[in-house]
Amino acid sequence: MRGVIYYGPRDIKLEELPIPAPGPGEVVVKLGAALTCGTDFKAYRQGHPVLLGSYPSPFGHELAGTVSAVGKGVTTAKEGDRVVVANSAPMDECFWCTHGQNHLCPSLKLHNGAYAEYDLVPAHIVRHNLHPLKNSVPLEVGALAEPFSTTIHAVGIMGVKPGDSALVIGAGPMAIMLVHALLAKGARVGVMGRSKENLVACGAAGAEKVFSTLDEGFKESVRSWSDDRGPDHVFEAVGKSETHLLAVDLVRAGGKVCLFGGCAPGTTVPLDVHRIHYKQIAIHGVFHHTPPHFQEAVRLLSEGKVKTELLIQGSVTLADLPAFFAANADKSIPKSVVTA
Repeated sequence: MRGVIYYGPRDIKLEELPIPAPGPGEVVVKLGAALTCGTDFKAYRQGHPVLLGSYPSPFGHELAGTVSAVGKGVTTAKEGDRVVVANSAPMDECFWCTHGQNHLCPSLKLHNGAYAEYDLVPAHIVRHNLHPLKNSVPLEVGALAEPFSTTIHAVGIMGVKPGDSALVIGAGPMAIMLVHALLAKGARVGVMGRSKENLVACGAAGAEKVFSTLDEGFKESVRSWSDDRGPDHVFEAVGKSETHLLAVDLVRAGGKVCLFGGCAPGTTVPLDVHRIHYKQIAIHGVFHHTPPHFQEAVRLLSEGKVKTELLIQGSVTLADLPAFFAANADKSIPKSVVTA
């Protein structure tokens, strides 16, 4: 088979590899549709030990396809099933895995291999986080479950309720998914960003109001939209220290800030702890997903609750993928469908 292997920053190669055979509890999934991802582009540019572990490594982590082989003892899937493959699951051993926080497991090893004709799915993912996909749902739509599940995790952690006001800082693809996850909870959603095109897309996704940071008085506009108090929730989806500070500045007294965008190791933010203390602001970091979040993502996608046309706008074959990453490494582009 053909598969893309990651060797280091800006160094990926399409190689001939043996088709895997499943061991006990494992399944092999034939590629139907994988998706390119901003995190994969970040890994391509600078490396990503959390995502990829040690190198060389299989590459790609958003995948849907068809089960082509099953290992001994597998009862949750059979050959021919259309499935969505998650990139993690509980290992059933440590404190975090047994307390619904497998994403915080000290031994967490994220699964990669979506950019290949066949993917060998580990037994713990088969047991806990391999999900069937209805025939009526396109495989590329199912493959969105991985990134979408992270936004469902974030919205759940923040305890968003119907009628709450929620501001998303950042207007990229993850912001669009946050909009959908927030709307599923009945929230009023605003989005703040710089790109006019991206803000229009967030409005099309269902955001009630969009705000450009290039406009004078944008902070006052946010407060006016949120009943002159500030939003109940602010989701930082950029991953920069200045937008972390902006989130704390904009949230209402007694409100909640979600640090959704990841920063580089060692990043520090000079927070106004006086405001955090006396205005009783809660700040919560959120990372990754768990099987219930992933299952909910598959459900909402299958029910057509996500405007996927705003997120997926291109296609590329495995053969062209190394050149595609090289050409687009420093751009911000929508997801593309990767096919054999």
